[in-house]
Amino acid sequence: MKKTTILVLFNLITFTVFSQGIDFEHGTLQETLDKAKKENKLVFIDCYTTWCGPCKWMSKETFPQKEVGDYFNEQFVNLKLDCEKGEGIAIAKKYGVQAYPTLLFLDTNGDVLHTMVGGKAAADLLEGAKNAVDPNKRSSNIAEKYNKGERDVDFVLSYIKSLDEAYNREKSAEVSKELLASLPIEKFANKEMFNVVANANVAYGSKDYKYVLQHKDQLLAKVDSTQYFSVLNGAIARHLNKTASTCTSIEELNAEIELCKKDNVSKYQSDLEKRLVSSFYLSQKEFDKWFDLKLEEAETLKGEPSYMYKLHDIGNEVYANPKFNGFKEPLDRALQLGHTMIADNDGLIMGNLLLSKLYLKAGNKEKALKHFNIFFETNEKAGGLNDHPSVTSIKNGIDNL
Repeated sequence: MKKTTILVLFNLITFTVFSQGIDFEHGTLQETLDKAKKENKLVFIDCYTTWCGPCKWMSKETFPQKEVGDYFNEQFVNLKLDCEKGEGIAIAKKYGVQAYPTLLFLDTNGDVLHTMVGGKAAADLLEGAKNAVDPNKRSSNIAEKYNKGERDVDFVLSYIKSLDEAYNREKSAEVSKELLASLPIEKFANKEMFNVVANANVAYGSKDYKYVLQHKDQLLAKVDSTQYFSVLNGAIARHLNKTASTCTSIEELNAEIELCKKDNVSKYQSDLEKRLVSSFYLSQKEFDKWFDLKLEEAETLKGEPSYMYKLHDIGNEVYANPKFNGFKEPLDRALQLGHTMIADNDGLIMGNLLLSKLYLKAGNKEKALKHFNIFFETNEKAGGLNDHPSVTSIKNGIDNL
């Protein structure tokens, strides 16, 4: 009797602990919207994928917390949505989900009220949820006010913050650039406002760029060092990327790289310079030199698990990058690379995946299907995700040849 009592007590405690967090629905989005309308609540959607680390962390550490569950269960009807399966694929496309986790707050019509992106601790998630509930703090309403002409500095700063939380980099850069142009840059030389400069995609050689460069010591004493160097490195990288695609000789590109290094040398300088040389070769249609450079980089990973992935990425760029369209030589070399990969047992999955894409690009349905089927079977045996949208899109492409 005593043992039975202990087991019952343990089960009650276990149920209590695991029922404290967010209660998620298991139906469709429409069913969730209907329930929210009936209960006069908003809708919260956790847009996740099975491979997303921060998604798993939130499910384990954030969603089960009592404080989180109490608030979310009172204010929202909650739905977890795998964005690579079932209706999740179409819903992710509809709402423009590009990173995971994406946390959506909707009204009962399915319109987005507020968005957050990235793994959130309980306090940050609750803050975002309360902003979604408050009409004055919802990202949708803030955007509407901005579009109607509201330009109070504190308001614009709050708008930029909401854009950053939603991972809307393009709009954040646009708004930050406008705010930066409206005030002397000295106004932003503090920890609270320097993120505006960091977001604004400051142009290399501009007056704002020169101010940041010339006031290095003063700024580093006041602002976040990561943000400071992101301004310089971002401006230099954008300038050099443009140079790589427009210059006419490798000597011209190297001279511009050396000039920029006088301003700042990134800790990722070596990788940057390799990418620039690669871009130059592509712009000049020097495909053999491009291949040689990429294969040289890959050889440094030989013997490591990432080696075959690196080789796949080389061939995949030939498949996906329109700069290779209409040129037989790079396609032939990429096909040769794929066949070399499948000669190695470690390359069966990635090599056959690559070959299926390349033969799809070449318009050879028979060979594309042959290698896709080998990939599919081998990947399934290895426990891979054959229902991933990137896999189904290849199969659909082959079927439509």
